[in-house]
Amino acid sequence: MNWFLESRHATYGLALLRIGLGASTVAILALYLPNFSYTFGHGSQWGAAMFRDSSVHSYFWPITALFSRTDPDPLILAKIIVLMAVAAAYALGWRMRVVSPLFVALWLGFTTLDPVVTNTGHYQTFRLFIIFLLFADTSYRWSLDARRRAKREARRGVAARPLGFGRWRVPEWFPVLSNNVAVVLIGYQLCVIYVTSALWKLQGATWVSGVASYYPLQVEELTLVPWLNHLAWQVTPAVFIASWLSVYGQLLFPVLLLNRWSRIVGLVLVTGMHASIAILLALPWFSLMMILGDMIFIRDRTWRRAADWVNQRVRKAPVPIVGEGEAEATGKPQSEPSPGPVLTGA
Repeated sequence: MNWFLESRHATYGLALLRIGLGASTVAILALYLPNFSYTFGHGSQWGAAMFRDSSVHSYFWPITALFSRTDPDPLILAKIIVLMAVAAAYALGWRMRVVSPLFVALWLGFTTLDPVVTNTGHYQTFRLFIIFLLFADTSYRWSLDARRRAKREARRGVAARPLGFGRWRVPEWFPVLSNNVAVVLIGYQLCVIYVTSALWKLQGATWVSGVASYYPLQVEELTLVPWLNHLAWQVTPAVFIASWLSVYGQLLFPVLLLNRWSRIVGLVLVTGMHASIAILLALPWFSLMMILGDMIFIRDRTWRRAADWVNQRVRKAPVPIVGEGEAEATGKPQSEPSPGPVLTGA
């Protein structure tokens, strides 16, 4: 119980997850924009499946009223642009108490426009992550909210008052508990995905024999870098070993989390697997979602050490100085070198 109440956990991992989900939303919607009508607007009515209601997207009001298939295309486009703006604010960690629930509501409403496209694996994972993040303090690190809080506390010399109404205040332990529950929910969901995926793969012989990795590498529609795929599938031992590592790395992932050093091995295995899927099978979004989720398993002290190391390297970086010849040519006097930028948020 002390783990849940003593302090916020995975604050850096949650911040990175927030940044990645918000930025990827902007990128995904930008890719849809040129032909959005054929996927989400009136142009999608040519396919009955794309225009049919789905029980997966049966949300309560007012989510169902935010986006409508009966809206004209210019109005849908305007709403998508608003969603992109909110996603950008979400990535920056600006006014998260308002932006976070607004982003979830807008995204869920947007997914009702096309229950086929927005019901694939990575969109389902995305939907769960942003709902879980409603309970987490995602702006605790690397956010505009954190910077604003730090400036306010430095100016006033006291910490901000806890949330509440009138004289009643939320207990100090409650936000900590809520944040840590969100971490557990995200971690549990990741373990469920990995273990069930491994169990499905073990039901047949294709993954154990390496066939499941061998043939997809030769599918043209899944080829991002042709020469790299061509090189990969020709190295039979590598394909065989990669297949086994992906199956048993996922199956044993929850067990590998129990120890610090085995956790490092598990994270290296699943991160390498997702990176390979993104590059060799042209499935970047699903891989990105999973890699971002895995970041919560890296301890805050590790992130702080990494941030301190980067800060030290930035401070030691040489600052270019205008030479005498350049100063005379431009007519500007030479100035003293200023210190390099310092990263904040650690």
